[in-house]
Amino acid sequence: MKKVIFSMLALFCAAFAFTSCEDVPMPYDQPGEGGEDPVVVEPTGDGTAENPYNVAAALQYIESLGADVESPVDIYIKGKVVTVTEEYSTNFGNGTFYISDDGTNKNQFYVYRAMYLGNKKYANGNTQIQEGDEVIICGKVVNYRGTTPETAQNKSFLYSLNGETAGGGGASGTPKGKGTLDDPYNPAGVIAYINTLGSDVESPNEVYIKGKIGTITEEYSTNFGNGTFTIVEEGAEGTAFTVYRALYLGNKKFANGDTQIKEGDEVIVCGKVINYRGNTPETQQNKAYLYSLNGKTAGGGDTPQPGEAKGSGTLDDPFNPVAASNYASSLASGAKSDKDVYIKGKISSIKEKFGTQYGNASFYISEDGKAENEFYVFRTLYLGNVKYTEGDNINVGDEVIICGKVMNYMGNTPETAANESYIYSLNSAGGGGGETPAGNVTKTVNDNVVTLVVADAAEGDKITVDLSAQGWTSGKAVDPATITLSDGTKITFDKGEGSNTPAFYEATKGVRVYAKNTITISGKAVAKVVMTCDSYNGTAYTGNSTLYASASGTTFTICNEHSEAKGGDQLRVQTIEITYAK
Repeated sequence: MKKVIFSMLALFCAAFAFTSCEDVPMPYDQPGEGGEDPVVVEPTGDGTAENPYNVAAALQYIESLGADVESPVDIYIKGKVVTVTEEYSTNFGNGTFYISDDGTNKNQFYVYRAMYLGNKKYANGNTQIQEGDEVIICGKVVNYRGTTPETAQNKSFLYSLNGETAGGGGASGTPKGKGTLDDPYNPAGVIAYINTLGSDVESPNEVYIKGKIGTITEEYSTNFGNGTFTIVEEGAEGTAFTVYRALYLGNKKFANGDTQIKEGDEVIVCGKVINYRGNTPETQQNKAYLYSLNGKTAGGGDTPQPGEAKGSGTLDDPFNPVAASNYASSLASGAKSDKDVYIKGKISSIKEKFGTQYGNASFYISEDGKAENEFYVFRTLYLGNVKYTEGDNINVGDEVIICGKVMNYMGNTPETAANESYIYSLNSAGGGGGETPAGNVTKTVNDNVVTLVVADAAEGDKITVDLSAQGWTSGKAVDPATITLSDGTKITFDKGEGSNTPAFYEATKGVRVYAKNTITISGKAVAKVVMTCDSYNGTAYTGNSTLYASASGTTFTICNEHSEAKGGDQLRVQTIEITYAK
């Protein structure tokens, strides 16, 4: 009875905490801090069985997911049981409890209806969980309603209980492949690619995915002619991709006498894919088919043959879209080109037209304007390398030349780097590159130091500011957001397009700049900026790989760019050294 009362009290406190903190912008981004004597629990682990996330890292990872978005892969989380809400029972076979890094009720993670050891239902005689038990949880997680990080119901299990394991689950896969017939995606690779698409956005091209059938939801039948099943990679069964209502070999409906699929079959699937409702990566219904079943093929489909790469990437000899894709794909995963390149093509589809809110646009180009052999122009600026204000806009069929940096996003999506490219020419009308274009700032990262250099700017005087000496309150948004240096230069920290506002933390001796936050230096022309950042347990908090800077006249802007409005890697700036242009 006493345990029940304490459990009810814990639930009441948890409910009260969630209700009372609705206006707090980031309840899980700062694990371990708060109160009069904050304790920093740094995120550790990579979410694998060999190196599980600690609770702080799991909370950070889940925050990067959208509201009610389930993780695409299983992850492993290690912690200590704090409170047991529902003991394991033979009725439903699962259990519900909270875990934390230190076994206290601070910075808890909610394990919701997780299966037992071995990924099985609890049975009579099994050891019951207790407060203080050390556990490792494996499974999918979700950001429930955008406020409660937890395991997805019945999609996780106890991998380890006080060191005891019983198998179950499988390792999460590493993304592989390019989505071509010669180099198909593995399940993790296609999921990573689909996560770059918008919610309910269909892929512009057909892709190839290779794996083994895991579970079959709908066998092929002559009724509808299609089938639904998951495919996995051997040794990485924790990452399954759903093939939803795909046609049969030859891109045709299943017919009497055709070989039925079974678990363990090796398949290659070809077709369009989609991020259904923003949280379910799968093939688009009836727009995919079995290209190969245990090595047997029957042709089918109209997948375009790879186009011919042309051009050298200069203004006089621009890349065509195929050459641009090849060049970007040759870069390391997440790496950005060290120089601007020129790419010429026709707009084949538009994802986001230019608007005055952000001043950029995203669209696909191909050599002939058709939806094949395309290159993704992501968040590019307008003519003259400036943000769009108002006037004429782009249309499908327009001929463009793009100038800027390109990158190999997540190792599987060649595209322009966000806000580091611009339309050099639109239907033969040019706009130059502006006085100091956004693409003229080079970034280098060396350990915990980020250096941003403006091209062709002669260096003059320097000034350094220590962000730990500005009198800001620890754990709060920087206020005032603008500081004025002794020479009149202003540094402004802004939320930008992000979900969270830059905040000062005494423990890390500086300002935490989150996804899409900006730092603007204004008053004098800048030649170089050097930022010294926090480093902890071998991790340097130097921001996302997509962090960029732009210079225009007497304004220098730094943006911790990210694919989402939250999550990613923090930029924890401690000091800023500004070198002015002569």
